[in-house]
Amino acid sequence: MQENRAFFEGNEQAKRFRARILKAMDILTVTLNPSVDETIYVDSLKPQDTNRVLNVETDAGGKGVNVARVAKTLGCQVMATGFLSGKTGRFVQAVLDVEAVPNEFVWLRHGHTRRNLCIEDQQGNPPTTLNEQGPSVSDEAWRALVEKIRVWLPSVRWMAVGGSLPPGAPPDAYRILIKMAREAKVACVLDSDGAPMVAGLEAVPTLIKPNEREAERLMGSLLPSDEAIFEAARQLSGRGIPYVIISRGAKGADAVSPEGAFRAIPPSVISRSTIGSGDSMVAGILSRLIVGDPFPEALRWGTAAGAATATTSGAEIADQETILELLPGTVVSEWQK
Repeated sequence: MQENRAFFEGNEQAKRFRARILKAMDILTVTLNPSVDETIYVDSLKPQDTNRVLNVETDAGGKGVNVARVAKTLGCQVMATGFLSGKTGRFVQAVLDVEAVPNEFVWLRHGHTRRNLCIEDQQGNPPTTLNEQGPSVSDEAWRALVEKIRVWLPSVRWMAVGGSLPPGAPPDAYRILIKMAREAKVACVLDSDGAPMVAGLEAVPTLIKPNEREAERLMGSLLPSDEAIFEAARQLSGRGIPYVIISRGAKGADAVSPEGAFRAIPPSVISRSTIGSGDSMVAGILSRLIVGDPFPEALRWGTAAGAATATTSGAEIADQETILELLPGTVVSEWQK
């Protein structure tokens, strides 16, 4: 299970290649609980009965995995890391390899990378989802990942962390990783939910991107209006977080930044699957902040990237061509009460 480590440690040419990557890395993504996402389509889901499957779509998943894939298609130098295990882990790695996304994971000795099953019927009903926990992470594996990240950080401009925590991972894993990034003077994105998100906020990330429901859980109250959403973003920014983006699906996103408060409206598209749209938004935003664009332009790219992923099936993610097609129809304006 240690092919990557053996390759890099035992081959001088590989070491030189890794050194070149280290010198040119824009984004390091950390996915502690990646997944293989399977979407099963049926005509009409009948519980406790035989259902005929119309189609099955399978793709690699996990927030950091998706961020790395979309950032790569937008021209960023990326590295994806985290935990993988078993045959499903091989599938995730294979998807990244096919898309030429550099990756170097810590391989767990037991279990398998989790599967997320989504059953979609053709009657317009909400999907039925079955999400596995993921393999257990040992203390040894956690220390190995922390050390790997410590090696990468001096050559990274942004680190993106997020998603659920696997069993065995420290409950404050994101606080630990963001603190490491801050000490290395690396900007950091946090995109998670619940207790892992709350713990991560204690380390004061550079950018967060909760969706509406996640923002409500953070604030402990409903956000029934545009004004309430912007006020929540301002309060979160008041904790020292420079960029707070609250994504709102087809409504776009509302954001607070050092350059002001902004609303992003995506073009009208036919949405096929929103899986990975928020991660695509993060990747689009980072792709422009890295080259020095002002935040409103970065938000425009992020919103177009999120919409582009929404047009794909559950087994696909945004590509550069679709993002560029949607960019002219994406509007970002300064928020006015």
